[in-house]
Order: sequence, then C-alpha cells, then structure tokens
Amino acid sequence: MAPITWRCDILTPALCLQLQSEWTELSVSASEPNFFQSHLFTLNSIALFAKNILQIVTIRDNGVLIGIVLLRRDLGYGKLPVPFFRSALHQEQYLGTPLVRAGFEAVFAQGLCHWLDQAPLGYCFLKLSLIGADGAIADAIARFCEKDRRATLKANYFQRAAIAPATHKGLQPDDVLRPSRRKNIHKAIKRLQEAGAVSFDRLSESAQLDDWIADFLAMENTGWKNAGQSSILSSAHETALYRALIVSAFEAGNLNFTRLCLDGQPIAYTLDVAEPPAAFCLKSAIDQKYRKFSPGVLMEYETLRHYLGREEFLLVDSCSSPDNSMLNEMWSGRKAIQDLVIARKGMGYGMIFYAMKQIKSRLAARAAI
Repeated sequence: MAPITWRCDILTPALCLQLQSEWTELSVSASEPNFFQSHLFTLNSIALFAKNILQIVTIRDNGVLIGIVLLRRDLGYGKLPVPFFRSALHQEQYLGTPLVRAGFEAVFAQGLCHWLDQAPLGYCFLKLSLIGADGAIADAIARFCEKDRRATLKANYFQRAAIAPATHKGLQPDDVLRPSRRKNIHKAIKRLQEAGAVSFDRLSESAQLDDWIADFLAMENTGWKNAGQSSILSSAHETALYRALIVSAFEAGNLNFTRLCLDGQPIAYTLDVAEPPAAFCLKSAIDQKYRKFSPGVLMEYETLRHYLGREEFLLVDSCSSPDNSMLNEMWSGRKAIQDLVIARKGMGYGMIFYAMKQIKSRLAARAAI
C-alpha cells in the first residue's frame, strides 16, 4: 500500500480547474460539508485574496484525494514575530473546516501534521481558523496530536444560530418558538397583510434568474451596508463571486433563493445554498421602506418553516455572528466554531509555541478582567 502523501502548491485558476473532478467528488464525500471550501466557491474567490498568495495542501491515501486545506503564510502571532501558516479565508467565508473524506479523518490528521513538519524551515505552527469545534475532523486532529505528543491550542470558541431539522420531526415553527416571539411574528404578518397581499416566492424558473439577482443585489446595496461600503455591489470581485455562485447553485438544483412580496413587489430576500446534508445561509436583504413590518424577521421565520423537520438536512448554518440575538432566539440549534493551532515538531518550535500559548493565556486573562 502506498504511504500517505501530500504536496503544497500555489493555487492558480489553472490548478483549481485541474483538480475540479477530484475536488468536487471530495466535497460530496466530505465528513463535514463546507460549501466555503468547495471547488466552486474557491475558483470564484481567488481574486478576493488580493495580494495574499493562496496555497493548497492536498493529502492522499493510496493515491486517493482525502483532504484539502487552503492556506497562506503569515507573520506574527500572540505578539511573537514568528512566521506561520494559517487558513486562507476572505470576508465572505464563514466556515474554514477543511474538506476531508468521511472515514479518513485520522489519516488526514496524520498527513497534515507530517506535511507541517516538512514545510520550509522557520514556519512554527499551523492555525486552522473557523473550523467546526464539535466535529470528527477537530477530534481526529486532537487525538493524533495527543498521541504524537504535539502541542495544540484551541482558541476563539463561539456558537452561532443554526437549525437541526432532523431533531424537529413533525414540528412547525410555532412549536419551537417562545410564546412572546411567536406572538410578535404573527402580529407582524397581520400588519403586513393589512397593507396588501403577502406571499413568499422561491426562484424556480431560469428565465427569472437575472431579474432576481439584479433586484436582490440592488436591495442588498441599501441602508447601513451601502453607507459602510460593505454590500456585495461595493466590490466588483464580490459581485462576480455571488453572481457565479447563484447561477451555478441554481443549475445544480442547490439554490434556495426566497423573497417576501407585498402586492407582488419584493420587499426582502434570503439566499441559501442547500446541498444535503447541509445548508448555508449566505445573504439577506430588505427594502428599507418596509422596515416597520420586520421583513427580516419574517424571512427567518420562513426559513425555519422551510427546513424544519426535513430529515435530509443535518444542519442549516445561519453563517451569522454569534451575537445575533434575533436568530439565537428563533433558531434553537447551534454550530460550534473554534480556531485550532497545531505545533510543529522540534524542540525549538516547541519552545516558541509554549511562549505563544503563555502570551495568549495572559492576554485572555486581562481581557476577562
């Protein structure tokens, strides 16, 4: 049997296309689905990394691709001016869990650590950011590092709102909401109905795709996002990314593009990529003129209704901030996220890693005061 092999390359569009077939198959077979590490998302994201050189580590077992990690080089961590590797993530990526073939988590962990040990000299550790904290991949890495007497550091743990549909079989949204929230939602629906005919529509016709995209992007480019230059349209690269993602997901049958209409006029949108067993809620938009009707809340209520009890989905990730109080109250599921720092073997590297952990611990203690 061939040994575990690995290689690290600079990721270019040409290499991305070369790996397309294997990469796509790996996504389908992944232990922990992650749309933000898929071939489709990565290929259309390369321009967003700007001056950061994007590297890809591919790990194989007996010639079969079992893992992909996207990285970049960095300098300075925990107030120590040391070079290290970190997850390559841009502002539109909300999950950094590597793609790993189901059943090969332990093999992947071994290969990743051995690659790190043979990386260019001077690079002290690897920081994996925004990875699933309670999944098989983080567990396999922790187990291997413990067995290999390799130091690790878990940092920046948080939880964000999610829906776990299979745990709510036979239930409706009102069954899982607090009475006060349920009452407020029904009041909002009634107020909106008094203003006109209310409907929730899902994109189903390819002939409507361009109009939906244009209206969604225009609506998302309003309010505080427009003022803060943080909307999709504020960046040509982000606009290109979302146009490509929406079209590709629609063609693959994985797009859940929903809008709330009043008298046939859209006043809110939500955009999800739903590829069982996981769904990822990418973006939302509301018409600021209708804010008093709480269209954003009504859209999240509709999202809950759409996914609740659908057993083909294990998790619907809100991709929201952990302090989103509205979603935290409405969606009872949680997605646990953390950063995982892995030390490189060697006495010198170990000393640097120990010093970094001590500094991080002291900084955390000061912040807690």
